[in-house]
Amino acid sequence: MKILKREFKLWYPKHRGPIEPDLTTLLMGEARVLLTTWEALKDRETITRRLKRLDKLYGEGAEQRVRDYMHQVAKDERCG
Repeated sequence: MKILKREFKLWYPKHRGPIEPDLTTLLMGEARVLLTTWEALKDRETITRRLKRLDKLYGEGAEQRVRDYMHQVAKDERCG
């Protein structure tokens, strides 16, 4: 009895360029979530705590970029 042996290719993502566009999209998403949370709860401690963890997750300066995106989203995308 012959045993069939299959060979599988490893899967690699097609994106080989810099990850900056992906990071920008992630940080904009974080900004929208935090802004919505702020509008619903008005809890400064929760927002500050969640902003502090962004530098650990996304690298140095992520907190300030998300704060800037929050201001941008509040000004340009929200009614009122």
